[in-house]
Amino acid sequence: MDNDPLIAPAFAEALAARQPIYDINSHLYGYELLLHDPDKFRDEKLGFALDDKLVEGLCGSINEQYRSLQQPLFVSVSRDFLVSGKQLSVDPAAVVLEIQTGMRVDDKLIQAVSAWRRRSFKFSLRNYGFEPKYNELIPYLDFIKVDLLQEPLETILEKTRNLDKDHCKLIAERIGDKTVFLQCREAGFDLFQGYYLVVPDKVFGKKVKASYQGILQVLKKVQQEDISMDDLARTVANEPRFVYQLLRVLNSPACRLNRKVEDIKEAIVYLGLTQLKKWALLILLTSADEKKTEYLRLLLTRARACERYAELAKSVAPEKYFMAGLLSGIDRLLEVDQGVALAQINLGREVKHAVLLQEGAIGETLNQVFDVESNTLEPIGRLPKDKRQQIFIAHFEGGLWAHETLSALGR
Repeated sequence: MDNDPLIAPAFAEALAARQPIYDINSHLYGYELLLHDPDKFRDEKLGFALDDKLVEGLCGSINEQYRSLQQPLFVSVSRDFLVSGKQLSVDPAAVVLEIQTGMRVDDKLIQAVSAWRRRSFKFSLRNYGFEPKYNELIPYLDFIKVDLLQEPLETILEKTRNLDKDHCKLIAERIGDKTVFLQCREAGFDLFQGYYLVVPDKVFGKKVKASYQGILQVLKKVQQEDISMDDLARTVANEPRFVYQLLRVLNSPACRLNRKVEDIKEAIVYLGLTQLKKWALLILLTSADEKKTEYLRLLLTRARACERYAELAKSVAPEKYFMAGLLSGIDRLLEVDQGVALAQINLGREVKHAVLLQEGAIGETLNQVFDVESNTLEPIGRLPKDKRQQIFIAHFEGGLWAHETLSALGR
């Protein structure tokens, strides 16, 4: 993905990250595009708005991403840009234009928003605090975002129940756990943004489900250093679901092979043991409950981001970084204690310690990817500028790769 057309240079230069937005069933609805100024990174809290300087560089990539992902990007725009009368060369379905809190609301802004809406663009108000000064603007909005941390939750939920929102959707921002998500859904919120999919809502047991045992045997086999290709091919052939999924992924755009792979032995020879370990683990995790597709998307993004960052940094064995990223959430997918799950796979010490203790270079990278996921900027701000850029590029590319891979697996 070194020259991926979906990654415009402006995205890399602005340190772009995407934060998912989910519907009431926790299915992916769209993304908020977060843009951070690399020269003022330490002082930033919420990123900055799209202005004239960035528009030209981003439009082509936004269109390409929409054609690939079919989900809109919520993009903050400046007041100057909105009232300028300039055009935005993107498919209106590809973006939701976000008005930032603090933007002056007057006749000039309302007329500008009305003109954009006549061209089929949609609008969201970000960090709405139920202030009366936005009352004139609300009829022109398609989405209203409410930051759940600005007031006590019960106060926000009560105000939400009394809000006239028939014409637009309410988005709850910064949801910390499943309990808050359920409360917001009950109060009438339509869409949800936050880290709640990552936080476990129950304690997991010590026993791996029987349905995962077959593919776990494949994983154990590929960990054996002295295994022959013939022996491995026989083991893999006993798991038809694994064979089907492996061939399906190998022949998909996610792998970008220059020829079709048609049988399992050919796949093993073509991949080699290192890559087979990676795909065996991935297929094991994608065989989990289909209700967990969005959590799996997050894990695939994380795994590829770790691997891609290692590649950009020219680290040794990037595939170990991928394994650590994917295994960091194995407990949630298999519903088993993390230590028990990792013991089934016979991991090397370096990867195991990275996952369990966030130790070593791999563990450090894993933590940095966690920070991008959660938009925790302070620790990333302590990185050198080139490393910050690399971690954002890696995470952005990881999201695109995750989409391609899930599509290939029929998820």
